[in-house]
Amino acid sequence: MFRLSPIVILFPKSLWPYMPFWKHFVAVWDHLFKVADELVQKKMTEIQEMVKHGQPVEGEYLTHLLISEQMSFTEVLGSITELLLAGVDTTSNTISWALYHLAREPEIQQKLYEEVISVCPGEKVPCSEDITRMPLLKAIIRETLRLYPVVPGNARVVAEREIVVGGHLFPKNVLACCCL
Repeated sequence: MFRLSPIVILFPKSLWPYMPFWKHFVAVWDHLFKVADELVQKKMTEIQEMVKHGQPVEGEYLTHLLISEQMSFTEVLGSITELLLAGVDTTSNTISWALYHLAREPEIQQKLYEEVISVCPGEKVPCSEDITRMPLLKAIIRETLRLYPVVPGNARVVAEREIVVGGHLFPKNVLACCCL
C-alpha cells in the first residue's frame, strides 16, 4: 500500500482498474480495513462490558468516536484505518531521528531523562497533561520534525542568506520552510 499509493495517484481515477497491480492494491486496502474493523469490534466489546458492569466509559480517541455517535460506523472505521496508516511512518521516523540525535548528544539525553523522570517517576505512564510539563521533550520533537519532516510535501530547504518572514529571522545555512 505504501509502495503503490504514490504510483496510483499519478494516474486518473478512470485508469485505476486497468492497472496491472490494481487488484493487489485493493486487496491490501481491504486487509487494512479488516484489521481496523477487528480493533474497533474489540473496543466496542470492551465498552459494552464496562457499561454492563456499571463502570464509567471514558478514554481514548476510538472510545470517544464510538460513544459520541457523531460519526457512522463506516466513518469511524475509515478514521481508525487512516490513523493506523499515519502512525506507522510518521511516528517511527520522528522517534528514530530523535533517538539518533540524542545518542550523539549525551548531555541533552541526560537532561531529557531527568525531565521525564521528574514528571513521571517510577513506572508511571505519561498522559497528555504530563507532556505539557516537559518543555525539553516538546522542543526535541519539534526540532526533529523541523529537521526531518514526515510529510514529503513539507520539504525544507537550506536558506543561503538571512531571511525575515513575518518578523521571524531565519539565519543563513538553517533549514527553513520550502515556501520561502
